[in-house]
Amino acid sequence: MKNFIVISGSSGSGKTTLIELLSRDLNISISVSSTTRAKREYEVDGVHYNFITKNEFDDLITKNEFLEYENVHGDWYGTPKKGLQDYIDSNLQLFLELDVRGAISLMKFYPKNTTSIFLSPPNIEELRSRLIKRSTETSEQIETRLGRFQVEDNLKKEFDYNLINDNFETTFEVIKKIVLNCKLGE
Repeated sequence: MKNFIVISGSSGSGKTTLIELLSRDLNISISVSSTTRAKREYEVDGVHYNFITKNEFDDLITKNEFLEYENVHGDWYGTPKKGLQDYIDSNLQLFLELDVRGAISLMKFYPKNTTSIFLSPPNIEELRSRLIKRSTETSEQIETRLGRFQVEDNLKKEFDYNLINDNFETTFEVIKKIVLNCKLGE
């Protein structure tokens, strides 16, 4: 069985919504990363992220508490090590939504236990539209995220699956099938 289902890709590709719905549909937990990013209006601390200060984040780095961590768009994100081995030992699955480099780090650390999915928007124009519609970033932040798109897209070959999210329902069903196959050890 593949215990860790990591979904990565550019901002606005639909990762968060897909993981939340798949988690409910398949009864699979979602890993909660730590971040120094400001909490968005709809987010809940401890559910969407552990929102912490930069000093708290630095302290966790010093204590070697993260499997991986990275500065993304000026904010720090990290995946806590604590609890990951429990999923392997208990033969359970866990969704992880990680930036591209974080996903690659997880794949290197747990190669036999990880299935990786890279999710892309249909094109950069659609990505821009999605980022504007969600109204969570300034124009500068949107441009920063768009600038990172090509770098992230160039790393998609490192992933087990590459999907273009041009139809939400279809993408949901494809990922669901991948996850169920991972549970069967395929």
